[in-house]
Amino acid sequence: MLTPEYMKQIVDQYLAAINDGDMQAVMDLYADNAAVEDPVGTEPKSGNDILEFYTKAFSGGANVELTGPVRISAKAAAFPFRAEINQQGGHILVVDVIDIFEFDADGKVGKMTAHFGPANVTVKGA
Repeated sequence: MLTPEYMKQIVDQYLAAINDGDMQAVMDLYADNAAVEDPVGTEPKSGNDILEFYTKAFSGGANVELTGPVRISAKAAAFPFRAEINQQGGHILVVDVIDIFEFDADGKVGKMTAHFGPANVTVKGA
């Protein structure tokens, strides 16, 4: 089940769901016991906290797109992307991120880590 094509498809579904503002579709990609560490170094979120995190993070709408190829290993996919997140006051937060999905035996995302820091965040319209 964990073919490179399958893992790339999940990445594509994830990005499409964020662009569509469909946080439930994002949640459907995660295992029931999933952990999300976004960004790395923060307290991992689990359960309903994951949905709350995504809902809050993208509440103003967002545009996300790959900025390079998805890298696939045995049970993980790493992918660089840019998120442009609408903020109050008409500003757009631009974040260059590398997310890593670790898949479980059922093909669900069991763990997601987001890798970025202050140097990867800019604001348009400020």
